Amino acid sequence: MARPREFEQEEVVQKALKVFWRQGYQATSVQDLVVATGLNRGSLYDTFGDKHGLFLAVVEHYRTRISARRLAKLEEPGPLREKIATFFKEVIDFSVGEGRLLGCLMTNSAVELAPHDRDTRLAVATNMGAMEAAFRRVLMRAKKGGELAADKSPADLARFLTATTNGLRVMAKVAPDRAILRSVVRVALTALD
Repeated sequence: MARPREFEQEEVVQKALKVFWRQGYQATSVQDLVVATGLNRGSLYDTFGDKHGLFLAVVEHYRTRISARRLAKLEEPGPLREKIATFFKEVIDFSVGEGRLLGCLMTNSAVELAPHDRDTRLAVATNMGAMEAAFRRVLMRAKKGGELAADKSPADLARFLTATTNGLRVMAKVAPDRAILRSVVRVALTALD
């Protein structure tokens, strides 16, 4: 009979998320994870397989909890330009505030691991796909409601806004200057005109 787990897996993933987000995948050691989560190595390996397995659990948690919450907020009722501007404002506020120099876990993972790690590439692609789909739905509703010009392509704009979001996050890691990031958003919002 298997011994019951004496820890909450969700709590472990949240603690590991903080370490991976702050340090990145390569710079995080198993010992860092042991210290942060309070698990011993055996429990970590039994539950997640290895560091990579725990990382993938972290990425999935981030995608389904943090990213999904932000995207759900984007799809709430309201004027198109205001919703998109608020979305970008929150990205900037986090990037120059509590998330200063952290960036986005998904964007960081795309840069660090996706080129050579298939599982991470798929997880990041799924997250970017969800973001693009959320933008597209919002833009399609706006087009049907007359807020977006008939000649505008919701699919093209959604892709552009997704790329802008990821670009902002990368820029903020290098130069977390609110004025610079806002200037990018000002130009991006003109695509809705």
